[in-house]
Amino acid sequence: MNSHSLLGIISSIALFLPVALIITFRLFSNRSFLALAICYFIVGAQNLLRLGVFSTPKEIYQSMSIVDNMLDAPLMLMFLIFFSTSALMTKRIKTCIYLFLGFEAIVLALVGFNVMSVRIILGPDIVLIGTISFLFFLRYVRLSVSNTKSLGKAVMASSVFISYTIFTIVYIFYYLLKNQKYQGDAELIYYLISILSSILMAIGIAIENKRFKKLDELKHTRKELATIYGEKKVAAFKKDSRFLNS
Repeated sequence: MNSHSLLGIISSIALFLPVALIITFRLFSNRSFLALAICYFIVGAQNLLRLGVFSTPKEIYQSMSIVDNMLDAPLMLMFLIFFSTSALMTKRIKTCIYLFLGFEAIVLALVGFNVMSVRIILGPDIVLIGTISFLFFLRYVRLSVSNTKSLGKAVMASSVFISYTIFTIVYIFYYLLKNQKYQGDAELIYYLISILSSILMAIGIAIENKRFKKLDELKHTRKELATIYGEKKVAAFKKDSRFLNS
């Protein structure tokens, strides 16, 4: 096994780290985190098959690679809904999902289920996810400076934005420039950014899970107060309490 393959296996294992945390923290009940887990799992599994870790016919992992790229934008857009700050923004992201699925259906109908369709779809995919994640990256990084509650989202948004920014370079060298040397270098860059983004995502998930736990504790506290003092007194207490509103 050469260093290239070893790095690929390490990056694949790194991709399973966010999936493991989502399962461990039971965050899969949230559709956004479920979409993220599915996306990371498919990419990690497909990479392992392509690297020959498991004995699999070439046709199978190539087909899985095409499916992986087809699902990338819809799944990542579903995850980005988690960062939405309004019902209108959520609606717009959902509209992007439907439009992109329609775009993919048209490409598949015209070009077929092959690498060429992936080459056509990945360009808009990277631009769309990169642009939306950049907006969330700016928002939550700015908020995290003065409000640590936004730190988890800031780290996760950073993971998505950084990875898709570098994926632009990988896309150009791997799919547009037909040079074997460039493709090898593009794979190395892809493996490295996958490791970095997976670690950042895992850190963000861990931080966000702590915030979820605090919110759950506050909810239980309010329920207990409601049982003891009644709803009206709790509402008044909640309005005046910095603790319950924190």
